[in-house]
Amino acid sequence: MKKTFYYHFNKIDVCFLILLIELCFILLLGISHPWIWSAVLFTIVAWGYKNVIKHPAVVITDKDVKVDYSNPIEWKDIQSAKIRTVRLCGKDKKVLSLIPKEGIEYKYSYLQKNNCDFGPFPIPLYGVLSPADEQEIIRLVKEHVTVE
Repeated sequence: MKKTFYYHFNKIDVCFLILLIELCFILLLGISHPWIWSAVLFTIVAWGYKNVIKHPAVVITDKDVKVDYSNPIEWKDIQSAKIRTVRLCGKDKKVLSLIPKEGIEYKYSYLQKNNCDFGPFPIPLYGVLSPADEQEIIRLVKEHVTVE
């Protein structure tokens, strides 16, 4: 069994609003300021990368779990999981933090080593996944480890 969950971002966000503002500048200034075109192109590419390409958030198999772009961690190396409330951009957000066992062999990334309250394997439960996906992830994690 392999189940992949993808991020679900809002299509109308800060990047989209910046793009609208830039388009207004183009209409007002015409082609006399070519730097505006590069800013618009950059914003279109950034918005498209975020909203058109599917970004995997969590991949769960019977053997392991992979969060974002980190290396997969085997279920046997996870001690438990805990739903935590962490501070992100001034707001409280919930994450399902997978807690690894002590002394396991795993190649942690820089972000995993320095991830504050999130822990090295945080699964977001604050709206960047669909509510159905969040519940399904919690259910699948519960099949493998204890969720506190």
